[in-house]
Amino acid sequence: MIDFKIYNEIIKLISRKVEGDYWDYKQEWHSDNERLLLDILCFANTVHNKDCYLIIGVADNGDIIGLTENSRNRKNQAAVIDLLSNSMFAGDFVPEVSVETILVNKKEIDVLTVFNSYDVPFYLRSKSRKYHSIVEGYIYSRKSDRNTPISENSSMQQIKLLWKKRLGLLSPPLEQIVSRMRNKSEWQEIGDTYYNVFNPDFKMKEEWDQEEYRDYKREYYSYNQYNESTNYINLYILCRETILKEFQVVLLDSGRYKTPAPTWGFIHDPTRYSESLYVYKYILKDSLDYALQQFIYNEDSDEARIAKGRFDEVVLYFENKQEQEEFHQSIEVYPTCVENYINDAKLKKYHISSNNKLEIKDCTEKLITAFAFNRFLSDYRRKKAGVDVKRIKSINIRHKSLDLLCPSNIAEHRVDINETGKVKHSLYNRENRKAVNSYCYSADKYWTRDFLNFVEPITTDWELDYSVDICNGYEWRCTLKYDDGTSKLIIGNVVPPPFSDDIERRIKNLVSFDEAPWLFT
Repeated sequence: MIDFKIYNEIIKLISRKVEGDYWDYKQEWHSDNERLLLDILCFANTVHNKDCYLIIGVADNGDIIGLTENSRNRKNQAAVIDLLSNSMFAGDFVPEVSVETILVNKKEIDVLTVFNSYDVPFYLRSKSRKYHSIVEGYIYSRKSDRNTPISENSSMQQIKLLWKKRLGLLSPPLEQIVSRMRNKSEWQEIGDTYYNVFNPDFKMKEEWDQEEYRDYKREYYSYNQYNESTNYINLYILCRETILKEFQVVLLDSGRYKTPAPTWGFIHDPTRYSESLYVYKYILKDSLDYALQQFIYNEDSDEARIAKGRFDEVVLYFENKQEQEEFHQSIEVYPTCVENYINDAKLKKYHISSNNKLEIKDCTEKLITAFAFNRFLSDYRRKKAGVDVKRIKSINIRHKSLDLLCPSNIAEHRVDINETGKVKHSLYNRENRKAVNSYCYSADKYWTRDFLNFVEPITTDWELDYSVDICNGYEWRCTLKYDDGTSKLIIGNVVPPPFSDDIERRIKNLVSFDEAPWLFT
């Protein structure tokens, strides 16, 4: 699935109605591979440091035409990569690409992404016999909204700039370092220092300063870790021993995970702007902090992965400053929109290991806000994408045997789960469909609410009928009731709906059932 940030970027580029230096429109896929290869080469050879997009299914004037399964010459990612693999590039440097499909105005658009690279210029050392126009050794490039014509070489000035890009001479050192951080294999770690193997002048150095951080208290997010032990270090980005940027890095879960310290965000009271309604911590995904976080994160460590997951639960990640400002505005204009989210988060039990009552109160309030805001941000994005987000009050699942597979007199199971924490499991007999046994349980209110919140986005995407014309001995019905008074009924038999196994697992973990309930399967 295409990244949310990239999806928004494509929508923005389509709305411009004109082509640019890193995007181009195509009404349909190329009729011959030679022209497709030319477009990829031009986008691979750009002086700027952006990924480039070939947006297919859009006319030259920006009108959305769309594609179908029967569209001529339509290709998937494997076909495009195969095309490049069968082309002979100089130095064996091959442009990196991806192909993904998105829905815009209910029409399918293919997005061919040509990723930014410093291995420019890309050019062919020899060509396939099937190609008649493309020239070996020619450097095709993109300048403004124009590609180099297939019969011409790029200008000497353009070729010179491409080589400068390869040698890192077009960007300030800090930008070059950030770009190279995306490729961890370029970096070597020795002691407390990382250096770039292709340019050893580029370094990142960690430094402990116990004196500076002696009086630092743990932040609220430390208490969402399994081990609240927290330390701080300084990290410097250097070029030729000159400090270009300094970061405060926090070591969480007794050093299992480290990240640049997130920034404070404030939701202001619209009637008294100098006062804050809520405070929280955040990181912008287009920031240097985020790039550094991804670089120093050890994704191969299970301990680091778990600690990062718990950190991410209570820190917000915005795509950019604009999304953060729009998020703020949505709450400041309508503060009650987060009340349910805050109330849900208050149901959770928080363990703050401190003897200071004020610290316990402060950290608890910040954890409540963090959990609430992360859920609200997710729903806020879904609403912006046109999803009708609702709040589930209860779920009822009825699983009925059609007497073909039933091993006993029990013919039907019913499970009712209410947001109050009440769970009822009823078993009905075969003859008169009367309840034989009913088991009532009390689940933890927080975990019940968490389960219903988990179910909502999954069932919102469900169709209403998963029945097939094959009788396998059972059928099921799932009824969802919402706080706006509406409900949704989903039925099925053989084919369980997507992610129903995750829902079943969570139901069975809510309480200890006396008898295993029949649910979707």
